[in-house]
Amino acid sequence: MEPSRATLVRRVLAWLIPVAACGAGLAAAWILLKSPSESPYPSLTFLLLLLASFSSLTWLTSPAWLAGAICAASAFVMGAAASSDAGYEALPFFAANGILAIVCAVRARKIDNRLRQLGRTIEDLEEQRQIKEQALAVVSKTEETLNRKHARYVQLQAIAERLSSLTTLETIAELAVESAYSLIGKSDACMLFLLDPDRQLLTLFASKRQTGLSAIRTKHGDQFDRFVLRTHRPLLVNDVRRDFRFSVGLEADRPIGSVIACPLLMGQSAEGLLRLDSPRSGAYTQDDLRFLDILMDLVATAVTNARLFARTQQLALTDGLTSLALRRPFMEKLGQEISRSARSGEPMAVCIADVDNFKRFNDTYGHTAGDLILRAVAEVLRSGAPEGSMAARFGGEEFALLLPRMGIEEAAKVADGFRQGVEHGVRQAPGAHGTVTISLGVAAFPQDGTADLELIRSADQRLYEAKKRGRNRVCSA
Repeated sequence: MEPSRATLVRRVLAWLIPVAACGAGLAAAWILLKSPSESPYPSLTFLLLLLASFSSLTWLTSPAWLAGAICAASAFVMGAAASSDAGYEALPFFAANGILAIVCAVRARKIDNRLRQLGRTIEDLEEQRQIKEQALAVVSKTEETLNRKHARYVQLQAIAERLSSLTTLETIAELAVESAYSLIGKSDACMLFLLDPDRQLLTLFASKRQTGLSAIRTKHGDQFDRFVLRTHRPLLVNDVRRDFRFSVGLEADRPIGSVIACPLLMGQSAEGLLRLDSPRSGAYTQDDLRFLDILMDLVATAVTNARLFARTQQLALTDGLTSLALRRPFMEKLGQEISRSARSGEPMAVCIADVDNFKRFNDTYGHTAGDLILRAVAEVLRSGAPEGSMAARFGGEEFALLLPRMGIEEAAKVADGFRQGVEHGVRQAPGAHGTVTISLGVAAFPQDGTADLELIRSADQRLYEAKKRGRNRVCSA
């Protein structure tokens, strides 16, 4: 650091004043030696005393104060000598004054050098203090950034735990949009688009927008969304007006200044994306993009788990061969319908169907041909079932139908429609002979039973009665 102007002036005066005082004393001594009798005692004494007093009062706290005091004492002696015409007798005092002044000046120089060294040391310490303060500010800023990142990762952990408990796509999408909108912030809107695999078209699946913002009109995405879907990479646009990759016609009701988006990657394919946009330029950072990327990885895992859960649930409730319901969910549904009918007084019916001569056909043509027959019969039952009804594979070649709000006569007509559909619509395997037919037994609530097992037993007995009467028929009484 350069010394200040005041410091320079102080250093110059620290030398100039004692030297001037010493020179004045020597000049007075010379005058007294030349003409002691003619010495202008009052004027000379006053001048020397004034100079010495000024030196003493001004530099009382500086290294030159001692020289000034000595000059003042010498001036007093010189004045006394001049008044008594003893100029030659005062000569030793004059010499002592000059020697002591020189000694004091040398001492003052050493002290001044020491003060300069201390000044430089203080300046160095001040510079080190400033450097440490700057380093401390950097550390504080870094600590604040790390704390903010740690808080985000803690939030991500909480989101991951919540996502692991969700089993439907709707709840997962709602949590993803809500989390991105609230944790990243700075956005007017947050939108989750999913890809329609058949039409290869993005569709807005979930969204959240700022209060008072008009409805989102980009139901199928725009060029930002298509860019993310095509590249399979996250996107950060700080200023849409300056990004050469896009040419955006900004909408008057929702201006867009910056965009951030990440794809929803399922394996190697993108099945959607999550996007946020803001009317301000430069609203998002790379940390926001990393956070959104991690969030979308968690969402992709949750979607995969939800699909596996749905598939597992489907396998647990449906037959793998015919895709009809299994016996357990059918019985649960039957119990619910019996309770509903008991409360409302409405009728309901149950129908049990069995493929005629299936065992002989299976033994003759093999299980593969038999499986084809079962699939074809199941398709007839599924396609012809009335709205609100339920078809199930009851076991082996037996099928069951639940017909809510139907009496015995109407249920028998529906069952006969199934019988005719199988007789005329199901073909045997190539090389097989004969026609595929089914026999059906029908029972109704409450006349044939008031409990689920009673209705199943009544319908099963009428099924065997249809078999005895020659098969390929419906028995309801």
